Amino acid sequence: ARQGLCPAAPLAALPLGASFQDLEDRFFAAIEGRPKWAHPNQMSLRATCFDGPWAPRRLPWVYTHEVLVELGAVESLRRSSKRYGVPFDVVLLSLCLAATFRAADALGRSVGSSDDDVSGAQAPSMQSLPLSLYAPLRDGDLNDAMIGLFSDWRDATVTCSSSTTLLGLCLDIAEMIRHRRWTVFDPIQNSERILVNILPLDEQPRAGQKFRQTRAHEYGSRRTSAGRERKAYSGPHR
Repeated sequence: ARQGLCPAAPLAALPLGASFQDLEDRFFAAIEGRPKWAHPNQMSLRATCFDGPWAPRRLPWVYTHEVLVELGAVESLRRSSKRYGVPFDVVLLSLCLAATFRAADALGRSVGSSDDDVSGAQAPSMQSLPLSLYAPLRDGDLNDAMIGLFSDWRDATVTCSSSTTLLGLCLDIAEMIRHRRWTVFDPIQNSERILVNILPLDEQPRAGQKFRQTRAHEYGSRRTSAGRERKAYSGPHR
């Protein structure tokens, strides 16, 4: 340490059971019906967290639709993410939502509502997409150092008008997430909302143990084959 400056104090260990106590408080806040404005991190009690006899016997190992973003496009998104200070997963989410808005407009369909100016002048057409986001919810004291399933579902609505730019939409979504402009998941409106659960996986082997995050169990016969760059193509559900 420099002269006149005190050395940094070592990090203290978390109290025993701190993670469980925090998660338990979130659970009872929901069970007891505490106000959401006072307990914004309360558990949402999303219906599928209690799997009952209605759950399918065999879970599907593939998704019904797939959108592949090629390597060059991913690199461009990463550079834009770094330039504008927006997390990469938020940029990717913004890209998907922008494509949804654009596709609906091209097909002459509307998502959400469209408003006109009170004076009679035509206002920019406004569309909206209701989302249910799977958010980390580690905003409490020392939550970032705790081990536990803190992630939960939160509802948010993204709006877009005919005058919105792609960059503007991306920055708006980033601000919405950064300032936590969402509400606790509403099971009554579940069927009207789009579930968003982003899984950033690092499939590159790391360290001496070659640890990697992967979903190789979904690759079928390709789970043991060497990795290769995938190319986009047009086909059913793609």
